[in-house]
Amino acid sequence: MSTIFHLFGFRFFYRMFDLSEPCHIHAGSGRKLCKYWIRADGTFVQAFAYYFTKSEIRKIEKALGENMTAIKASYEDDCKRAGIRPNYYQKEG
Repeated sequence: MSTIFHLFGFRFFYRMFDLSEPCHIHAGSGRKLCKYWIRADGTFVQAFAYYFTKSEIRKIEKALGENMTAIKASYEDDCKRAGIRPNYYQKEG
């Protein structure tokens, strides 16, 4: 698993075997877990969130917005190392 950063007590990460899916990031701590699809323009869409409060979701989404450059750079670097083309989320939502 590639940890991109820690913030607000949450780890922001993705799994290398997930590179076959469109770009996304997980955030979690303990049994709390969420997933966000990432678009090429840096916007994101929540896929799911388990056991988070609304306040925690707001913090996570703020962290995503503020760290999107690092998130995309990490993803693109790992795709390059794996020899695959970056695949960003494209559905409306």
